[in-house]
Amino acid sequence: MSPVRLVLRETAEETLQACAEAVAAGLRAASAPHFVLAGGQTPRGVYTRLAAAAKDADAPAWHDVEFWFGDERCVGPDHPKSNFHLAQETLLRPLRIPGGHIHRMLGELGAEEGARRYAARIRARLGSQPQFTVVLIGLGPEGHTLSLFPESEGLLADDLAVAALVPTPPRERISLTPTALGAAERIFLLATGSEKRQALRAALGATRPDPGIPTSFLRGRIETVVFCDRGALPEPPTEVAP
Repeated sequence: MSPVRLVLRETAEETLQACAEAVAAGLRAASAPHFVLAGGQTPRGVYTRLAAAAKDADAPAWHDVEFWFGDERCVGPDHPKSNFHLAQETLLRPLRIPGGHIHRMLGELGAEEGARRYAARIRARLGSQPQFTVVLIGLGPEGHTLSLFPESEGLLADDLAVAALVPTPPRERISLTPTALGAAERIFLLATGSEKRQALRAALGATRPDPGIPTSFLRGRIETVVFCDRGALPEPPTEVAP
């Protein structure tokens, strides 16, 4: 597994730009790229920047990229809380991604059935040890990533996707697991804003997998990079775990 590298920028806007550039570079380097999208609102700025740069000379060949989801709320695909809906509006539709390259979690089926079907879809396309090219994850103020909160049973699950019941609505979710991401090439963690500071301190300081720190279970084989702004940086800065 790769060591953790910290990329610090002064502002959230600069952090989003740095993350978008790294995502594009990671996808561009792969012959058959598979991109796992983060949920929530944090990655919105990354997605809009990727879409805006689609015609740049160094942009990935977007129609070769297959898109996956790290987690999903158990709502319909047009629901404003749907992670798919956000990605569709900000990234997938602007890039005109073919439908066959978009692997949506079926949140409307409920968490258990949606997780079962998503795990089966990953196995059918990528096998039982999928090697995703780039995985983008976020960080909640209490330390959750994907839909895996501290002490979540999903952190130790053997399956690729699990049903999750989380503290905030919509409570029923589908989430990938560390098992699904164990062979991922690059994992990029994005954290901006002072409300993420304590969680980021724990994430950066973790030296081994700790159920109280969900991000401690996730390391990329080639790169593990934390992108943060000055607001999210712990004060004084914590040591980054090797």
